[in-house]
Amino acid sequence: MKKFFIAVSAIGLFLASCNSADQYTLTGKFAGMTEGKVYLSKPQDNKLMKVDSAVIGENGFSFEGKVESPEMYYIELEGQKGAIQLFLENAVISVDANLENLREAKVVGSTNQDVMAAFGESQKAVQEKQQAMFQEYQKAMQAQNQIAADSIRGEFDKSEKVKNAANMEFVKANANTIAAGFIAQRISGQMEAKEMEDLFNLLGENVQVSSYGVKIKEKIDTMKKIAVGQPAPDFTINTPEGTPLSLSSFKGKVVLVDVWASWCGPCRRENPNMVKLYNEVHDRGVEFLGVSIDKDREAWLKAIKDDNLTWNHVSELKSWDSKVVKSYAVSGVPFTLLVDQNGNIAGTKLHGEELKAAIEKLLQ
Repeated sequence: MKKFFIAVSAIGLFLASCNSADQYTLTGKFAGMTEGKVYLSKPQDNKLMKVDSAVIGENGFSFEGKVESPEMYYIELEGQKGAIQLFLENAVISVDANLENLREAKVVGSTNQDVMAAFGESQKAVQEKQQAMFQEYQKAMQAQNQIAADSIRGEFDKSEKVKNAANMEFVKANANTIAAGFIAQRISGQMEAKEMEDLFNLLGENVQVSSYGVKIKEKIDTMKKIAVGQPAPDFTINTPEGTPLSLSSFKGKVVLVDVWASWCGPCRRENPNMVKLYNEVHDRGVEFLGVSIDKDREAWLKAIKDDNLTWNHVSELKSWDSKVVKSYAVSGVPFTLLVDQNGNIAGTKLHGEELKAAIEKLLQ
């Protein structure tokens, strides 16, 4: 279960107010730095796009401007890895940072940033607890102690339920802040359509029409289209040989679509299980179709060979810009899509025994 490898939590806190200034003034300092260049960047199409720059002087750096709505931005330092994440809004905002730990930069003046900071702080205890569980789970698996591993997974699932309930309460308590929309978008990644819709409905009307609210609503609409029993949206993507291959070309057979990537650790660890399953069911009329979200063609092909993935493979080599990612609201990999003989969706995000049982049911 992919959720087992994700460790985040939240506890409901407070309702933050909004600033009323008509523009922002963003100043900051990096400890010990009196020269250099910084960039103000904004996420766009899964990349950081530079929108402004400033020179660092004796008094640090400064940006001024106006945003239509509070939104997540990043401060990048030229020649340095990493970035400072902050909610930019029309207010007087200051940043105090240290190059050794940009994640711990102190941001003052943005009420939405205060919400984000409170959310992050509230997660720490459960994150540490779940990380410890994961380490114990790995030890149990290495020792081939399945009973202990199953017990740990059960405890983890319980903590996930507590975490999810706390997440919902946090969003509800901060419903009218744009930061709540950002948080809601982040925590909705592994939710099903109904749960995601419940989360969306907790948001204030102003947040629902924000960029974050709109993205959540779009994903809800997409997920309703890919519910079990719905026709699987078709796609055509090239094989390594450059031959177009369509999902619909397998109609009449059970098809398991595996969305993965060579750089994805959980995907690579799951591949031996996928190989075993393929060998068990392929001769009974089940086809596998690997859809890679790689960018590096050579890395993709090497992973196919190294992991002995002998089924059909396709990739646009566009990373998260793949049409399959958009059509099936893929928020993380590995992601599986099970399609029945009539081309209808029989399940998504299935793994292990749950996946095998679903395939066996379709073969009856």
